[in-house]
Amino acid sequence: MAQRTILIHSKAHLCIKNGLLMITVDDRSSTIPLEDIWVVIVESHQTTLTVACMSQLNDAGIGVMICGRDHMPNGLMLPMGAHSRHARIVEDQLAMSLPLKKQLWKRIVQAKILNQAAVLTEMGLPTGPLPSYAKTVLSGDTDNREGAAASAYFKALITDGTRRNSMQSSALDYGYSVLRAGIGRAAVSGGWLVSQGLHHHSVYNAFNLVDDLIEPFRPLVDLIVMSYGVAEPLGQRDKALLARVFEHVMTIDGKRCGCQQCIETTLSSLRTAVLEKDPKRLLLPELRGLEMVSVE
Repeated sequence: MAQRTILIHSKAHLCIKNGLLMITVDDRSSTIPLEDIWVVIVESHQTTLTVACMSQLNDAGIGVMICGRDHMPNGLMLPMGAHSRHARIVEDQLAMSLPLKKQLWKRIVQAKILNQAAVLTEMGLPTGPLPSYAKTVLSGDTDNREGAAASAYFKALITDGTRRNSMQSSALDYGYSVLRAGIGRAAVSGGWLVSQGLHHHSVYNAFNLVDDLIEPFRPLVDLIVMSYGVAEPLGQRDKALLARVFEHVMTIDGKRCGCQQCIETTLSSLRTAVLEKDPKRLLLPELRGLEMVSVE
């Protein structure tokens, strides 16, 4: 069963009692079992929660994303060392050879481009050069097929501006941030050192690995934004829709399942690929339309 992403967009108080997250708004309270929660997004600056509450959320392996005054995500809290074999996983991760990293990045870029082509197909638009770009990605993507594909993709997808300057820009940024929080939560829970990436390697980025793995999942956000016509100014319904990105179905290893499960499968297969030094063992998501899993 898919876990829930909780969006707090109005004044509230959060606390934890008996394994339940209690959300109090005015004089009304509701509770959600911690085991059912994937990520908590706190947008309202009038929301209060104690350090004890944050500590228990960490213990439960729940990611907490904080938004700035512009209501866009600007911070992420993740648990530390949640996996029982954290040290061994990190040791294997740091021992990865450069050729293996480059081959893994090649597969990630190919999957991203193919998913971008799938978005264009779903929107009734021509895929242009994207399929051929996906076929010609080199090890490490040394000729930057990713960048060329992104340029062609967003020119076809967004006709009233650019990726960075359009009515959809804020919606895309918001959706990507939610997705990043979920992948970060899963990666840390899996014992990975998220600052150590395959391709991304900025010393100023604490989430290089997350920013590698997010790439083939990004087109899902694009499809949600464009299919539902989400645009500025973002309303609460828009943000609630984007917060449910993990409930949308993708295909991985020939199976249809929720985005959350796809993320976990990708991370599990990355572990296998690293141990066996075989980039082909990395499983990545495929995008095939919009469908949602049920969340009880």
